[in-house]
Amino acid sequence: MLYFIARGAKMEDKNKLTVYKNELNMIPFRNFTSVEMDLFFSILTDMRDKGLQEVIFTFDELKEISKYSRREKDRFISAVEHTYEKMTKLSYRKEDKKTIEYFILFNGFKIDKDEEYVEITTNPKLQHIINQISGEFTKFELDEFLSLKSSYTKNAYRFLKQFRQTGFWKVSVVDFRRLLDVPESYQMGMLTKTVLTPIKQELQEIFEGLEIRKIKAKKSNRIEFFEFHFFREDDVSDDGKKTFRDDDGFYYEKDLEHFNNKEIEKTFPEVERESKKERKSYYDSLHKKE
Repeated sequence: MLYFIARGAKMEDKNKLTVYKNELNMIPFRNFTSVEMDLFFSILTDMRDKGLQEVIFTFDELKEISKYSRREKDRFISAVEHTYEKMTKLSYRKEDKKTIEYFILFNGFKIDKDEEYVEITTNPKLQHIINQISGEFTKFELDEFLSLKSSYTKNAYRFLKQFRQTGFWKVSVVDFRRLLDVPESYQMGMLTKTVLTPIKQELQEIFEGLEIRKIKAKKSNRIEFFEFHFFREDDVSDDGKKTFRDDDGFYYEKDLEHFNNKEIEKTFPEVERESKKERKSYYDSLHKKE
């Protein structure tokens, strides 16, 4: 049996990127508190690329990774236990012509109260969610996610990060309620006050130019869709560098001037292959200050 002792508190900054397949965003985090979401995504972040090994977190490590601040041991144990109880309800559904199957992401979970550690195992049928990621995925900085206060804001943040390279997310009110676990009893006024307004207040510092628009149904005054508009992200830092992930799963940083054609297409999908000078000019135009 293989075990991996997590050293989350000593993770390098690049490993604090939370990365997972977009299909996880389609599963509503029902009744999760802000603290429970912090614990879940901290665990998910540190378990990335660990394969099917059983991962062990000491209480202190998990507290530090998730920025859990309360001191009481019993309260922490209760928070971790409640988090896993709700994780078991995050079921992934798979259907074909013959069968319907349900899975949970982590199928092994043990809390040792005396030795003060948590042991977790990834479900082998769902390891592609956080291991060997390719295709469409969501990526964000864990610390930025942990800094958010509201569970509504944390969920909205994940979706805006999913669409960070387009700067646009359109979602029906029905799906918005389901995905963010908004009570059906909330009328539009209450939804705006309790959900949309806090989302905009917290996220407008992260997503520049953020606007939330209400779109009415045709031939009706009923609000049918929400549109989130914001300036798209290109993942290039102010000093012209970007972190990439190679085919073996390792991260590396590269200056814009030295991007190859594949890296250009990943960063600026709307730009044809150009000379280094033209690429630099395009980058400067995107980041030109008013």
